Amino acid sequence: MFIYQRGIITYAYGASYYLEMAKSLARSLRLHSPNIPRAIVTDNEHERDLLELYDCVISLKKEYGSNVKQKLHVYDYSPFEHTLCIDSDCIAVRDINFIFDDFQGRSFSVPGNAYLQAGDKDKFIDVDDTLKQFNLTKLPRFNGGLYYFEKNDTTKAFFETALAFSRDWKKLGISEFRGDGPNDERIFGLAMMLHNQSMFEDNGQMMRTPIGLRGSFDIDVITGKSTFQKYNQVVSPALVHFACVWGEHPVYRREISKLKNLDNGSGNEVKSNIFSAIQYKFGYQIAFLRYIAKRVPKNPKYIQARFKKLLIEFPELIKTKYKIEPARSK
Repeated sequence: MFIYQRGIITYAYGASYYLEMAKSLARSLRLHSPNIPRAIVTDNEHERDLLELYDCVISLKKEYGSNVKQKLHVYDYSPFEHTLCIDSDCIAVRDINFIFDDFQGRSFSVPGNAYLQAGDKDKFIDVDDTLKQFNLTKLPRFNGGLYYFEKNDTTKAFFETALAFSRDWKKLGISEFRGDGPNDERIFGLAMMLHNQSMFEDNGQMMRTPIGLRGSFDIDVITGKSTFQKYNQVVSPALVHFACVWGEHPVYRREISKLKNLDNGSGNEVKSNIFSAIQYKFGYQIAFLRYIAKRVPKNPKYIQARFKKLLIEFPELIKTKYKIEPARSK
């Protein structure tokens, strides 16, 4: 028996900043989609703010594992018949009821339209080996900040397959994620192909990260504004996923401050200071340093890999942002 027909579920456990992110997500959902029940899986089930912001506070089962391995058990955690699993580092900028309507009737799905095919390289899975091993022609490639599923026999079998893959991830050629087990996105993607589940083409309306941002980041969580260019596509997501480094970005901090102020009756005002212009101009670099400072002691190998990647990408990022043309010979 289900407590509610539809609802959202998120996770917040371990470090306190995950808890704060989950509170911000709940505040944004309460503002824009107050009729959708909210559930959270946490190891802080007696935390006062969580009890106020979430309709269901569910105790984390540590036997399910750490890091993203917990997400593989979301089917069992969810008290809903129709569930949106949303990462805690997302915020809603407008009503998300349309997402349930668009996904209606699908057992499991994610927003997206990109696939990994033979010859493609991916940091989370050996593409060619996996395609050959399972006699497939492609694998879904998506961001796992948003999952939709319905409680039925097909979905239950889907999650059983995903859990079986998670126990055998090394043999499947799935790479370690952040130094702690497999990547949930590739496991779910593989299970989707084996259970005939497809992605949903949302045209950038459901959820997107600002990874690959080109130009300005136009977002206001209070007024419902969210438009930016991600690589070559202009998107307007209802859920903005501040994944990875972006959770430390000044724009994220500004928007969650607005939500806090609204809760405190202070309106949509965020005090600026003499450093604001510098913060937003060099927002990504500042965010990266904050990200490094928090995570180096916990996972040095992962951070080293990220730093090397940044060194490779940074020159191209600067060239794109400031439209630097190559020097021409006279």
